[in-house]
Formats: sequence, C-alpha cells, structure tokens
Amino acid sequence: MDLVILESIEALEIGNIKATQNRPIMVHASDLNFYYCKYHGHVGAAHKLFKEYLIASFLECWEFRRVPIGLIQVLPEHIPQNLGIVRKSFDVPSFGLQEIQGVADLSKINEDVLVNARPKRELKNDLLKLAFFDIWTCNEDRSSGNYNILYKHVDGEYVIYPIDHEACFNHGNFERGLTPITYEDNLIYSTLFYKLFHKGELKNKDNLEGLKERFYLYSRNCGKKVGKILQEIPQSWDINIVKKEGELKQFLLNDDWFEICWNSFIEFLNFLQPK
Repeated sequence: MDLVILESIEALEIGNIKATQNRPIMVHASDLNFYYCKYHGHVGAAHKLFKEYLIASFLECWEFRRVPIGLIQVLPEHIPQNLGIVRKSFDVPSFGLQEIQGVADLSKINEDVLVNARPKRELKNDLLKLAFFDIWTCNEDRSSGNYNILYKHVDGEYVIYPIDHEACFNHGNFERGLTPITYEDNLIYSTLFYKLFHKGELKNKDNLEGLKERFYLYSRNCGKKVGKILQEIPQSWDINIVKKEGELKQFLLNDDWFEICWNSFIEFLNFLQPK
C-alpha cells in the first residue's frame, strides 16, 4: 500500500467540521485533494485511528469499492485558536477519507433509491458481503438508523462505499477477544435488506455455498496481507504492532472465528422475513 504521510497546506476552518458524532474536519492536503479527517483523542494510543486504517485496508482485501484514504499531518500553523478541537489532537497524523464527487450518504430517507434501482445484482452482492464483513469484524454500528455507507451512480448502476469503522471489534481493542454481534446490530436487520431481498434468494443453498467460499478466500487474503498493512501504521500512533498482529491472528484471522461468523450470518438471514 505504501502510504505516504501527507501534510495540510492551508488553515483548518470551523465551518468544515462535519456535524456527526466524531466531528471529522475537512483538510486540504499536500496531494491537492481534500480529506475528511478523524483525529486522535490526544490521550494514549490512537486505537480508533488504527481501526479505521486497518478495516479500510481490509475492505480492499474483500474487493469492496473504497473511498481513497490518506494519513495527513496537520501542521501547527494551520490550527486556528478558535477551532473547537484540542490542538494536541493533531500531534499525530489524522486518518482521512478523500472527498469524492457525486456520492450521497445512505439513510432511511433515501434508501428507496437503491431499492428501486436497476440493475442491482452487484449492489445486492456487495450488501450481503458487507453484512458478513460486519459480523466478521464485530462492527456494532451499522443499521437503518446509521448505515455508514456512501453510494454513487457509476457506469449505469449504484455502487456502495462502506465508511466509519471505529465501532469494529465490539467497540474495543481485543482486550477480551471478540464477541459475536446480535441480529439487531447488523445490516441484515435493516429496512434496506427487508425491502431489497426476497426469501428465495436468501435460501438458495448453492448461492450460499458460493458466498461462503468467496468470503473465506477474502478472509484468508486479509491474513496474507496483515503484516504489510500493519507496517504502514505511523509509529506516533503508539500501537504495539507485534501484539496487534498476534491478537488479529488469535481472534479474527482463523478458521474457527470464520465458522462462528458464518453461522451467525445464516441465522440472521433466517430471521429476516422479506416478502
């Protein structure tokens, strides 16, 4: 991946803080692109930034469309006194999602745009894959009320871009391993799934076996690339890379966990009762 740490090239503005829970801010970076950046909580190791970077890297292993990412060092002279964000939050590189044109935030208000779209085979495949991916990474923060998905019309059909991954690993850092998420915490429980899928396509054994084989190969791909991914993490984030690689292999990147997640996925599909 060979990520280069970019730098800010102009002053941050309070009006460019996004009004969401984590208050990301738009930064104009030295590659001349704009990034919505999440910054460190200025205390301890940058675990939330680590998870954002790691899961965004795993998205690539799973062949999702991914918003381009960047690591951006905001320079002190670009942090105004009245910004409303603690200056020390920018002592280490922030994690940024590049601004891309033509995307929209998916919500219950506009989800019917995807439901009524034609064609939607790739869309359905990606949503099923994302539902499993969230089970696998224990992401407890993707639902009808908070999809954390961008969508865009590309080459005649709608495609999705999953974003916001700091709730993965049960909102934690592997202190006690991983706990399977509940049906209510998964995308399959959403109104989007209820409207988009019908019973037949969620019960077909051949289709499900095909999904399981593909998902397993994606998970193995993460295992093959995790070492290189971790080497890209800035030292200033203060993440123990050796320890994290061991935890990932112990709790996430193994066949036993994959089977647990697959069983949850099938259970959730059986709970869903579309028309």
